[in-house]
Amino acid sequence: MKTPFLLLVFLFVFTTAQSQTIDEAFITGKWKVKKATALKEGDKPETKELVAGFQKATYTFNTDHSFNFETKSSAKMMEQLEKLFKNNQWIFDKKKKQIRVGLKKEGYANMTFLVSLKEKKIIFVIEDAQIEMVMKKQ
Repeated sequence: MKTPFLLLVFLFVFTTAQSQTIDEAFITGKWKVKKATALKEGDKPETKELVAGFQKATYTFNTDHSFNFETKSSAKMMEQLEKLFKNNQWIFDKKKKQIRVGLKKEGYANMTFLVSLKEKKIIFVIEDAQIEMVMKKQ
């Protein structure tokens, strides 16, 4: 009697855990930041500026793999990032749960997002800057 019940519970847990698959279809769309925090060096002025700028940004991963980055921040560093991301593309590595943004000829090396689901929250971590963003799809 216990075995069928445990099997049923296992199947339910497994299907629930798999119901939110991180893949290209999941990534595609417009994303806003609910909360951004620095994982390292959060007290540095340049880190605070980056966190504030990324917090005010919109990230769009289009179906044609073009990438749009817009921020309402007037910080010089963020304006430079907007220019850097013009005409960029994105690719998704499903194995590593990683979005890489940049130019194909340069190996999509401008920015890397690590994507995860934690406690029903969608988390993007900007790998180089070590900034964690809780995201919401628009």
